[in-house]
Amino acid sequence: MPAELLQDDMEFTAECEAALVEIFSRYDEDKDGALNEQEIQSFAKENDGALLMSGFIQLYSLQTNAGDEEETWNDLKKHGYNDKLELAKKNEDADKSDETT
Repeated sequence: MPAELLQDDMEFTAECEAALVEIFSRYDEDKDGALNEQEIQSFAKENDGALLMSGFIQLYSLQTNAGDEEETWNDLKKHGYNDKLELAKKNEDADKSDETT
């Protein structure tokens, strides 16, 4: 039987977290605690070179559920979403059409 990944409280077990930290460290070539574009590409290439939408959604679900909602918000805002989860460009277009009517 495989080792447990999650505890009863849905947090990673110490062993699973240690494995994930080790994997992250393997790709963090400059050891700055963050994966830059080149390091992310190396990670993606090693993992079949693709991230499916389901995996993408799961990454953000895990991040958010693990108590790092602020980081999820930071990413959403970097991609143009506001506090109402509306794409800012759509809001600007709506504002322009309101001005012309």
